[in-house]
Amino acid sequence: MDRRGEITVFLAMILVSVCALLCGLVESARTAGARCSQRMAVNASMDSLMSQYHRKLWREYRILGLEYEEAEGLEREMEGFLKGCLKGKNWYPMIIEGAQVRDLAALTEGNGRYMEQEILEYMKYGLAGVVWDALTEKEAESLLKSCKEGDSVSRISELYSVHTKEAVRLEHKLEDINVRLEAQTEEWERGRDCLEELDGDRFIAHARNIIKELENLPRLVDAYEKQADQLSGNLKESRKRFEEEQKELGEGIRAALEDEIRQYESYVSAGGERRKAIAELKVLSSARIQWIEGVMQDAEAVIEYVDGWEPEDEDDELEEEELWEPVSSMWSEYGILSLGIEFGVKDKETEGILKKIRDLVSRGLMELVLPEGTVISGEKIELEAAPSKGRGAGKETDPKGGDQPAGSGFSGGDARGMFGSGSSDSRWISGVRSLVDRLLIGEYALRFFRTFEKEMPEDTLYELEYILQGKERDKDNLAGVLTLLTAVRQGLNLVHILSDSEKRQEARMLAMVIVGASGFMPLVPVVSFFIMTVWALGEALLDVRNLLNKEKVPLFKTREEWNLGLEGLLDIGRSNVLGDKEPAEAGGEGRGTDYKGYLRMLILAGYATEMVYRMMDVMQMNIRRSQPGFRLERCACMVDMEVKVSGKHVFLAAGLWKSQDGSGGLRYDTNMEVSGSYLEGK
Repeated sequence: MDRRGEITVFLAMILVSVCALLCGLVESARTAGARCSQRMAVNASMDSLMSQYHRKLWREYRILGLEYEEAEGLEREMEGFLKGCLKGKNWYPMIIEGAQVRDLAALTEGNGRYMEQEILEYMKYGLAGVVWDALTEKEAESLLKSCKEGDSVSRISELYSVHTKEAVRLEHKLEDINVRLEAQTEEWERGRDCLEELDGDRFIAHARNIIKELENLPRLVDAYEKQADQLSGNLKESRKRFEEEQKELGEGIRAALEDEIRQYESYVSAGGERRKAIAELKVLSSARIQWIEGVMQDAEAVIEYVDGWEPEDEDDELEEEELWEPVSSMWSEYGILSLGIEFGVKDKETEGILKKIRDLVSRGLMELVLPEGTVISGEKIELEAAPSKGRGAGKETDPKGGDQPAGSGFSGGDARGMFGSGSSDSRWISGVRSLVDRLLIGEYALRFFRTFEKEMPEDTLYELEYILQGKERDKDNLAGVLTLLTAVRQGLNLVHILSDSEKRQEARMLAMVIVGASGFMPLVPVVSFFIMTVWALGEALLDVRNLLNKEKVPLFKTREEWNLGLEGLLDIGRSNVLGDKEPAEAGGEGRGTDYKGYLRMLILAGYATEMVYRMMDVMQMNIRRSQPGFRLERCACMVDMEVKVSGKHVFLAAGLWKSQDGSGGLRYDTNMEVSGSYLEGK
């Protein structure tokens, strides 16, 4: 029987089409699963890569950093982790074509912002409760305000202490003038005595000496006027500085300082009348010189007559007294020049003692305040390849190891300072703008870095002092911090003195002793403010010594907590040492802030990017003790990679069109981007 196969062929074609459709659907689902598997493998591999953070950096400082030598090494490690994820035979066969680092951020980059962010993340989530128990945000604001006020008062007092010295030097100029005028008087009296003794030659010598003294007056007057003009100009500049500082001052202390500053301006104003009298000395001295020269001519005529006199007979006698009488009469009419004003400093010994105290501080602060038996560290900070000296602070690092200017390529644009606005690049972490962030970073520094101790372990540094100062010698860092503490305490102590009427009155009484009871009264308040400034300094020295002895010192003292009287202040100047006292007197029992607390205040008030880089310096330096080649700039906190993976179709075959290289099947490539970061949200 004749059979036809159209239906069989048709059914076969339908079956093939249905199978192709089914295989296509299955392959599509399998491919989607393969891509999901690839993504999971890539993410798992990146997690494995980032889990290789530097263990010691984490243990000692709680900072996560992925150490690497070069970007290619990270690429090889990424490929190795991927191979482990993909070596299993399953429905998702694939091979790794390669991994490439597209972006890389080291801890030292970003003007310190990446390190700041790591510190903040650890502090906020690791020690937040402890931190806020130690110091609330409101307390931090008060602390910052107190620090700024003390610092401003200290700067203002330093300015006007210099003006006190200038005022005293001005009085010394008057003393120089008065010395010449007194010498003129003495020479005039000697000349008068010579006329009484009819000794013309000696009289001429004394008259010439008077002329010499009078000839020096114009130069001395000019020096006085120059000094007075300089003081007046400097006071105007200081007034501008004071107005700039006022925003940091409370209303009460601002009014008290305003009152003291007006006293300086009153001194210069009152000096205007004195200047007129002193300026007249130039004219009067010239007239006196001419007058004396006339008397000298008359005296020389008498001398010539006496020397040439010859008696006409034996009974003639020379009436020498009568010859000298006109000269004596004229000489007695000489108008002796004098200042006719109150001037100068009477008690120079006490004045010198007060100046000596300031000089002691400038010559050797540490010797005054360090506890007995302290051995000062002589270590030198090893800053070779330090982050603060390297490219981290000013450049960004290319992932392949090259350098490029900050703001180019992947670096994220320009940085506008710690508290300025960053670029639009999401890679940039916003700067530490809030007081809370500054407080947290300061708290981190106090917890993880060493500070001064009377007995330091061998080969340890004043780490926190270095973070604040950044000097290469350990001793210089300690000295710098002690100077800062002294300045802050001096300012806060001066705030106390200015608000205490009894202490202000004590300072005024001592100023009257120094100037003299009948002295130039506008000079008294000027010297009084200088005394208050030195008094605050002396108390500050005791405060710093107490802090180094692990005692507490209140920010603002009460009258009962004050340690140093004026007599004790003068004893410091006489003996060159701080007086002994009982520890219980130091700032009350349990009240106040300790040494670390004051360092917290210095960090809070003076926080800057440099401090973060110095923290990195210390981290790197300490880790290099056990790992000499360690460098923080080779510790990544964020890595962006592009991974290329090739897959093979399972349910689709090329058939006659299979590749000629014998690999068989169709292949497809997948490019995936993956980012690993220790920074939250990155």
